[in-house]
Amino acid sequence: MSSNGSGSTANKETSKRRLSPPVAWIIVIVIVAMIGGGVYYYIHSKQASAAAAASSQQSQLQTATARTGNIVLRASGTGTLVAAVESSLGFKTSGTLTTLNVQVGSQVKQGDLLAQLDSSNQQLALAQAQQALNELTSASAIANAKLAVTTDQANIINAQAALNNLKYYQNPALVQNEYAAYVIAKNNLDKAQASYDSLNSGPYIDNTNVAAAYQKLYNAQQAFNTAQYYYSLYSQAPTQRALDAAQATLDLDNAKLVEDQNLVTALTGGTVPASATGTGLNALNQAKLNLQTAQNNLAYTSLYAPISGTVLTVSSSVGDTINAGSVFITIADLSQSELTIYMDPLDYSNIKVGYTANVVFDALPNLTYTGKVTLISPQLVTISGNAVVEGDVVLDAKQVSGVPALTLPLGVTASVDIIAAQASNVVLVPVQALHELSPNNYAVFVVVNGKPTLKIVTVGLQDGTFAEIKSGVKAGDVVSTGLQATQNNTNAQAVATP
Repeated sequence: MSSNGSGSTANKETSKRRLSPPVAWIIVIVIVAMIGGGVYYYIHSKQASAAAAASSQQSQLQTATARTGNIVLRASGTGTLVAAVESSLGFKTSGTLTTLNVQVGSQVKQGDLLAQLDSSNQQLALAQAQQALNELTSASAIANAKLAVTTDQANIINAQAALNNLKYYQNPALVQNEYAAYVIAKNNLDKAQASYDSLNSGPYIDNTNVAAAYQKLYNAQQAFNTAQYYYSLYSQAPTQRALDAAQATLDLDNAKLVEDQNLVTALTGGTVPASATGTGLNALNQAKLNLQTAQNNLAYTSLYAPISGTVLTVSSSVGDTINAGSVFITIADLSQSELTIYMDPLDYSNIKVGYTANVVFDALPNLTYTGKVTLISPQLVTISGNAVVEGDVVLDAKQVSGVPALTLPLGVTASVDIIAAQASNVVLVPVQALHELSPNNYAVFVVVNGKPTLKIVTVGLQDGTFAEIKSGVKAGDVVSTGLQATQNNTNAQAVATP
């Protein structure tokens, strides 16, 4: 006790000041010596007390013989047979059932047609959608789209010229040209007016000469008005409103050209940018969408098998009205069997994915099937008021010789043992023979010449009855299981195999 106290004092002092290296090493050596001495004292005292007890109470010493045998760590529970893969099917649309190709127990392959609804309306809608798309993609529709592109290009040229004329109104040559046109138009108008006045026709046009003169006068007036307009336009600065309007017209013509070019590209099988717009392109895309929707709606009237397997349920008959989304047929793949297992939470550490499972069905008590744990639920579930661990076990496709293929119906129950660890042909002693010196360190009293001798052993697997001894004891050694009445030695002999 005083040594321990000194060690405690030394530990406290190290928090205040650092020990010099020689002093620290001396303390370490003292501690190691104390530990070694303590272990020696413990073993020596155990041996002495056991020997003394054996000599004074030889009749009370209980022993067992270490033997070669098998040890298994397992978790036990129950299971229910379920299908490894199961699919519940229903129509995506409502309608009247016209065709049913399966019944309960039918074997189907993936892709088989199981049932069919009346599809008259869907077929008509598909034909209409196809016709609408045909109209928008016809040869004449493509030609009109190309013609619209050329019209747009001409409009852009005119709009650009109009904008340029407004921007560059101070061009002297242009102003002079428009002035010349104005003077000529004015001269022509004066001549036409004089010619018409010379006929003295008054307010009435009563002969051919008067009519011709009037027509010349009218045309001259129109030409003069036009020349006067352009001369006035180009001889003075344009307003901002006029410039904005001309620019907007040019932008609109350019945008229209891009939209019409995209439409031509789409109609001729090219790639159109995702951001493309335009009434023509929108109409084309909507027609394609309508066609796809009609095709889907028609497809929804047919029900196909998504997997190969056995039909478990069929809920309706031909002539019945089927509602969209309701389960109509259930198919299960019974080629590989699976169990939903339920285990005690106390065994959770012995249940892991990949562990081997031994399964004995209540209906086949003399056969043991093997499998693997494929799933362990991360949370407990409540079954009949009890919290249990839930998981899945898939039976091996190939069982050991003598175990036939499983043909039991779904829902049958079984006893399930999950094998956490096992060792075969190892040395076994009763767990009562073990003495724990420190965590995971053990010793066993071996009786030699009638006297118990303490030996350090390496322990492997342990269950509630036996422990695997990896070193320190060999098969045939007699070990002490205590001075009080313990398990009868015949128990060990019954489980261990020589």
